Amino acid sequence: MSSFFSGLLGRKPADAAPIDEKDANKTDSVVYDTTPRLFPSTDLKTEPTPGPTSEEQKLVDIIDAQRQELLKDLPQEPADDSPRFNADHWLTPQKILLYVRANKGDQEKAIKRLRATLEWHCQYRPHAITPEMMRLEGATGKQYVNGHDRGGRPIIYMFPHNQNTKDAKGHLHWVVYTMEQAIRAMPPGVTKLTIVIDVSRYSMSQSVPLSTAREFLHILEAHYPERLHKALVLSPPTMFVMFYHIVAPFIDPVTKAKIAFVDLAGNKAKSADGPWVDVLDHIAPDQLQSNVGGEWQFKYEQDAYWVELEKSYDGWIRASSSKVITYNSDANQDNAGLDDSQSAEPMQTKNE
Repeated sequence: MSSFFSGLLGRKPADAAPIDEKDANKTDSVVYDTTPRLFPSTDLKTEPTPGPTSEEQKLVDIIDAQRQELLKDLPQEPADDSPRFNADHWLTPQKILLYVRANKGDQEKAIKRLRATLEWHCQYRPHAITPEMMRLEGATGKQYVNGHDRGGRPIIYMFPHNQNTKDAKGHLHWVVYTMEQAIRAMPPGVTKLTIVIDVSRYSMSQSVPLSTAREFLHILEAHYPERLHKALVLSPPTMFVMFYHIVAPFIDPVTKAKIAFVDLAGNKAKSADGPWVDVLDHIAPDQLQSNVGGEWQFKYEQDAYWVELEKSYDGWIRASSSKVITYNSDANQDNAGLDDSQSAEPMQTKNE
């Protein structure tokens, strides 16, 4: 599975394809929208994540009763001016439910993984990654959040061929920042996201080192469980599909059901159950970018995108007082049938 997803982070291709002289002289008369949709619109239709079953609720209550033990002796964050992780506010019943479901109701595993994620937040500090720190990684639009699918789930676009750096640490920071941004873009009741991956220009020269791919997968599986709704892989070359079929037997059935291929040329037979699907069944034309089969004439321009990204980040950080910084990560959005009255998740400043 690590090998299959290793191409999704991408590495800058060794040689760029030669530019056709005719293409170079073409002028694009389309007037593009460069303002990203990082916030859900008021008329957005959503499909809230189902609330807990009676058995799941029992497990959530049991684990929540052990919160003091879960929060005990967490690693100390460095003494700097960055926001501080407030573990007590992060550990909502909804978060616990995600881990209960990810571990198929195994209470012991859920507790162990929750503790590991709490420690990871203190050490990796996703809350301290700022737009300014990510400016180089976001320069070419290789990965970003934009719009929502038919269920109101945020969309993460991935364009591996736009890879512009070879910094493994930077790659992973950008993945984490993008995941956090997608969670901030979730409307109430929605807990999952959709990924759109354009691999039409995929080649092995773009794949990252296996160690980086493994770390990428570890972060997503260990610290963002139950977040993926669908991964729509666009126009995969034959080599890519063949490779997928080789590794498919080793992919968890639940994960495999979330992966679907999209043939934008329309030559493949489509089925609701996959593996080939119609992207418009999942994303409305006016929410899907025109460069991947939709009607929204959006063009990624970093300066325009960064204005909205910084606005989102600043609002997330400055939603409360100067001592307790409240950020809208998912206690508000993730209220899927649980009695979770918190409107947001506070982080503390270093002086609190």
